[in-house]
Amino acid sequence: MDHYGPASGANGIACVPCPNGGIAPPPRRSSSSRRRRGSGASGSLPGSGEGPGGASHLARIHGTEEDKVNCPFFFKIGACRHGDRCSRLHHRPAFSQTVLIRHIYPNPVREAEISSAMRGDGGSAVVDEAEAQENFLQFYENMFTELGKFGRIDDLNVCDNLGDHMVGHVYVKFSDEEEAADALQVMSGRYYDGRTMECEYSPVTDFREARCRDFDEDTCARGGFCNFMHIKHVPMDLVRSLQDDVEEERRREIVQRARSRAGRGRSRSGSSYSSSSRSSSREGRRRGSKRRRGSKSKSKSISRSRSR
Repeated sequence: MDHYGPASGANGIACVPCPNGGIAPPPRRSSSSRRRRGSGASGSLPGSGEGPGGASHLARIHGTEEDKVNCPFFFKIGACRHGDRCSRLHHRPAFSQTVLIRHIYPNPVREAEISSAMRGDGGSAVVDEAEAQENFLQFYENMFTELGKFGRIDDLNVCDNLGDHMVGHVYVKFSDEEEAADALQVMSGRYYDGRTMECEYSPVTDFREARCRDFDEDTCARGGFCNFMHIKHVPMDLVRSLQDDVEEERRREIVQRARSRAGRGRSRSGSSYSSSSRSSSREGRRRGSKRRRGSKSKSKSISRSRSR
């Protein structure tokens, strides 16, 4: 019997005609080819999210050098030397605990270079280290005192980098996002030493990943042009003292506001009582004047009738 088309076997599997007139089953695939088809290139099942392009894979490489879409430096440091010309995306958060104040710290090396260039002497920039450290501590104290009015500060870091994309950057991390939002709203557009305060939310929340460990060990070969944060050192006793002073000032302001609200409440109640008493006295005077005017009119009328 000749077979010109596929037939079905016992299990409904399509069969092909055999040259000798019988029915031959389709060729079987090897176990290795089945494993390759089922597992994909990474050895995970399709749709599991574990392979390349899966959700878990993208989450794992987000902000790393493997991520070809998002800029790892902007994710870790909140700044990128390529700026808007970077080939990767810079995701600016809509809210964060960390606020970045751009180019607000007057770096002494950069200031000396600018002064030398303006004089046109062509000499090397000379920095008085003792004076620069004193100015920095004063700057840090001013910033901590002013920013501490909005809430508790977890970190206040001043960058010592010289690159254009990081010079003078100040990062302040609050304990709460609402405090950071208040600071951003109030401080944006204000001035410090003639410099405009440009504030924005920063994606940096873990400064251990952002700081240069070689700089902390005084072994960074790139110097001020390193792409990781060179965070200026601040004595811990100064930080604790500033925290205590700021918290005490906040408590004092809270008490003062409560007292002022209570005083306004008492003044309102007193004013309402005095106004009611004044209104009642005015009403009494109006009634008395009406009675007097009525008596006078009666007397006149009576007198007028009597005269007649």
